Parts: sequence; structure tokens; C-alpha cells
Amino acid sequence: MDVSSIVESMPVDLDKKNIALEKKEEVAMQFEKMFAKQLVNEMTKDSFKMGDKNGVAGRANSMYRHHITETLATEIAEQRKLGMADMISKYHKV
Repeated sequence: MDVSSIVESMPVDLDKKNIALEKKEEVAMQFEKMFAKQLVNEMTKDSFKMGDKNGVAGRANSMYRHHITETLATEIAEQRKLGMADMISKYHKV
């Protein structure tokens, strides 16, 4: 019985499974980041109101809020504080 063909095919199957698992984790993290961004947006919607919305201060505040929202959402998602990524990873079958 020739087992060399079986042995050669095993790493490829394992690599495909690892790639699928990595992809699943990436999607779960992206979802958690989107969810965190929505939460942070909602929590900070009245915090950065200052001056004319179309003026220099208004545009600066808008850029600052966007940066703060992105940074907080990324940190929350990377730490998996909300549990959304864990839940998706747990229940999603590869």
C-alpha cells in the first residue's frame, strides 16, 4: 500500500483548514469592530458639538470625533470586550 500520496495531501488539507479558521476570525473581528464603532458613535454623538458645523472648528471636531471613534472601536474589538467575535467564532462552522 502506497501511503506517500496520503501523507503529501495532509498538509494541504490542514493549510486549507487553517486559512478557513483565520478567515473566520478576521470576519468575527471585523463584525465586532463595526458593532463597537456603532456603540462609540452613539455614545459620543453629543460630545463634540461646538461652533458652526460647517466652520473650521466644526470640521476639526468632526475629524477628531471620527479618529476617536475609530481608535476606540479598534481597541474594543482587539480586546474582544463585547464578546461578539467570540460568539460568532463559537457558532460559525467552518
